[in-house]
Amino acid sequence: MRSIKTIITALFLLMVSEAFGQHNFVYVENGRLYFPDGKELSLWGVNLQPCLSWEYNFSMKPAGIAWNKKVAKDATNRSLDELQLMNCQLIRCHLTPADFTDDKGNLINTLYLEMLDYMIAQAKKRGMYLSFSFLNHMGHATVPNSFMNQYTEWKDRPNWIFDKTMVAKSKNYIKQLLNRVNPYTKKAYKSDPSIVTWEIINEPTYFKYSEIKKSVASQEYENWLKISGKTDSITNFKHFREALVLQYINRIYDEIRATGCKHPVIWNCNWHRMIIDHEDVFSAVEKSKAEVVSFCNYPGQDLVPSDYWEFRKDLSHTDFSNWLWDAYNNRDWYGWTRDAGFKSKAKVVYEFETFFNQSAYLYAAQAKLFRSLGVQMATMWRYTMPINALHNNLGSHFLNLKCTPRKAASFMVAKEIFNATPLYDTYVAANTTELVTQNYMFSYKKDVCIFSSPEKFIYSNSFVDENYPKISAGVKQIIGYGTSPYVTYNGTGVYFINYSNGKTKLNIMPNCAWLKEPWLNNDGKNLVVALTNPDKSALKLNFSFDEQK
Repeated sequence: MRSIKTIITALFLLMVSEAFGQHNFVYVENGRLYFPDGKELSLWGVNLQPCLSWEYNFSMKPAGIAWNKKVAKDATNRSLDELQLMNCQLIRCHLTPADFTDDKGNLINTLYLEMLDYMIAQAKKRGMYLSFSFLNHMGHATVPNSFMNQYTEWKDRPNWIFDKTMVAKSKNYIKQLLNRVNPYTKKAYKSDPSIVTWEIINEPTYFKYSEIKKSVASQEYENWLKISGKTDSITNFKHFREALVLQYINRIYDEIRATGCKHPVIWNCNWHRMIIDHEDVFSAVEKSKAEVVSFCNYPGQDLVPSDYWEFRKDLSHTDFSNWLWDAYNNRDWYGWTRDAGFKSKAKVVYEFETFFNQSAYLYAAQAKLFRSLGVQMATMWRYTMPINALHNNLGSHFLNLKCTPRKAASFMVAKEIFNATPLYDTYVAANTTELVTQNYMFSYKKDVCIFSSPEKFIYSNSFVDENYPKISAGVKQIIGYGTSPYVTYNGTGVYFINYSNGKTKLNIMPNCAWLKEPWLNNDGKNLVVALTNPDKSALKLNFSFDEQK
């Protein structure tokens, strides 16, 4: 009798163990992401790319920076140290397999594969989570015969989904990467809980009806028509495309799960208005096994000519109130995220930026929009690494703690707003760029955002004592740029004041001055920013921490 009880108890414990085992990683339930402990997930961060050859070739090589393992590791550490100061929670990177795979999709040990390993380990050491996209190509390749080099032009990207040979090689690469044991963490990628999600493709594209008969999938389309008893038409093509995309997502998903990987899987839904002419694709995504969908957000990108890196424009003073409301309210923009079919999918923003914009409020306004759309992870593209930040040559995307100080402070405010705002919070047209609540505010007109909690007070630009959130009694940290009712500082760097055990610690970033407007053309050779040592004596506290108790 005792042995039977023992067996029953053992079986029960095994069942409990298996039940809890499924939540050793971030998971999705009823369309929401959760940490393993059951707490609803909310992560704010950046894209960081020391493991991409594009990052070196585009940004560092023009500045004359050498690139080797020692330099790359140091650059990674410096970047992560800055991001840790900025309270960054999440690092995302869209991987470029042309940097570390052969013609069959097998992994090759290169500097960039090692830097991927290293970045994961160092981010994890600093308490940051990670998210990756398996497939992307940015025009640079370390391995000339990599399978990803077969289709490098934007017009050829649909082949990543429609070419069966490409799909097979992609599966091989994904399987090998997930099974890879990171030499720095001693964990297989599939077993690392610091990795929260995997995205299949960064910005997938699809053949149009006018292209299908000239594509690698032409015979497959003809066979589908024959088997289905349908005639060639744009309507039937879209039925075919829906079926093929659904099949692709589910097959890659199954390949991921076959490795034992339990991380949630993302399908990338691109940018606003992508759903136009792609209703069939979005229908496939709704029906797919992918638990998460992602989209990007770039206010102002459509206000610059299509080759925007050639036709740069300062959008810092543009009023985006209507743009943000359209983003929320129009189904063709991001309103589709509230469709009934997407209720079961968690939502993330894979990339966002204040495009050609150095304002001090827009990150905060975006954070509010994202939460109202149900977004649980958001990563700015891309953090400009300190090794080349002084030479920044991508003015449309520029965030760095020392070189864009007001923007960095606004990023920190936005992080707090993002984490403090309930999912699917009410969104009001009148408050898209002008909003004051009890513990935060942002304003296009004042060009400032502020966050206040019992322990933190953060602001992104100088402001006077108006009807804004006040500093709390018992505050332990103040982060800011410029002068406020609580701190007087005329320097041009972000400062950090931390109070603990009766002691105050001050950390001031260098003074920052533009040598050239960041949105103008720059070849990367010349300095854009000058940094000088701050005058710490110029900072004055207008209150006492002890008096706030």
